[in-house]
Amino acid sequence: MMRRPESGHRNLCRSGCWAACLLTGLIGGCTEAPQQEFAIRETTRDLIPEARAAVESSLLTYFGTPTAAVAWERLPLKFGGAVGQVESVDGPNVVVQWDEGHAPTPAQSAPGSPVVWPGSGVRSGKVGAGDTVAAYDPEKRLLTLSAADPAPAVGDRVALNFGHTLQVGRVVYAKNCGHCHGASGDGEGPTAKYLNPRPRDYRNGVMKFTSTATPARASREDLKRMIREGIPGTYMPSFLLMKDEETDAVIEYILYLSMRGELEKRLGDILKSDYALSEVQKTYDEKLADYEAEKKAGENPDPPKTLEQLTKKATDDFADFLAEDFKTELEDGADFIKDAWTAADEPDAAVLPHSARVADDAASRERGRMLFLSDSTKCYTCHGPQGRGDGPATLDYWPKPGADEKYAQPGLHDVWGNPQQPRDLTRGVYRGGRRPLDLYRRIHAGIKGTQMAGFGTALKDDQIWDVVNYVMSLPYESSAPSSAVPAQQTAATAPRTSN
Repeated sequence: MMRRPESGHRNLCRSGCWAACLLTGLIGGCTEAPQQEFAIRETTRDLIPEARAAVESSLLTYFGTPTAAVAWERLPLKFGGAVGQVESVDGPNVVVQWDEGHAPTPAQSAPGSPVVWPGSGVRSGKVGAGDTVAAYDPEKRLLTLSAADPAPAVGDRVALNFGHTLQVGRVVYAKNCGHCHGASGDGEGPTAKYLNPRPRDYRNGVMKFTSTATPARASREDLKRMIREGIPGTYMPSFLLMKDEETDAVIEYILYLSMRGELEKRLGDILKSDYALSEVQKTYDEKLADYEAEKKAGENPDPPKTLEQLTKKATDDFADFLAEDFKTELEDGADFIKDAWTAADEPDAAVLPHSARVADDAASRERGRMLFLSDSTKCYTCHGPQGRGDGPATLDYWPKPGADEKYAQPGLHDVWGNPQQPRDLTRGVYRGGRRPLDLYRRIHAGIKGTQMAGFGTALKDDQIWDVVNYVMSLPYESSAPSSAVPAQQTAATAPRTSN
């Protein structure tokens, strides 16, 4: 069962449970210890205790634990099972209007099958021994409950075998994915430290090799392709032999982990400026430095507030924020995540060429080569003039995103802070797929989470195809391409890069 939130935040969770439903009867077969918990971000750990508790309590309420997942219908996940809405109630007899495509199968509606009540309503979140099917008439859509105390109300959400897909996905993930990507999807599984490149951290909602335009999330088809084909040049293998049901289920579980991580990040970003311990310490240090400087200048300033006083003020301010604004920020964050992932599965999110691939001939490859070496693309600054991944950008010290400091090591880094080596195009190994369409998408939209920018607005379709033809010819060139590029060009003036 899901553990209870901290006592100081029970009201927060009680008000939020209108949208959450515990997934019971988790499928067995996993070797994870029952006490296993999701990892918490460092930014969450840095919050004052009250703010950290509110974030952790919210994540527990809406997502649960690795061994007791929670289905939050506010999120665009395919939890599985038969789901509908109560149309009429007569004691234990309930007529249900099932969602399109979600009518129960004979197995789901068999006597003794569990009934849960997601969403708001009289029975919301209440799962007990009496919540089972006594009988079901599919023609009348009449569901008879074995017990109905209290009776559900018209409009209540009802579900049979709810969360089955997510349950299967969790088991598949634990068996095949968790040892690299970690139970939280943070890329910190037990084998991760031995791998280069590092396993993907899903928690920012960012997947590198997608068919969607920036900044759209990955589509379910993108995730299916990665699972089935693997990612060449990495330790991500192909799971082509995995059953379709398992593949679809693990995709939903990966999305579940991504959305949980995104919500935690959004809450942390909102809270850190006012309620992070490091920010309180920074404020104290600055005030103390100003005080000492004024004293040294012969002035008589008032002593600054102590660290304890500043921490207490942050705690008092957060109490007001929790009572007035926290729930709104949480729900707005969930809606943003919902819209972003839903949009990624829309047909118009996919990057598709407006014109057919140009003929792959010597003329097209030469045009592509000139574009590769031009200042309009600056591909050579990262991939090198010969396409070997050794451009001048790999020698520069790059600034960290959102920070004043630079990375300690020269070269490129992705948004997870991992070193990022531009692709050696002469090897013919393309992590995002080796179809011409795959390369077109990398050039058009870039690679998410990296410094590889997209050229969809800078180049026309036929120009992108010329670059595709040139890049795909590099592994078969008998001689290296010209290295005649402007000597003065450096990474500082040419930030377009690849991975």
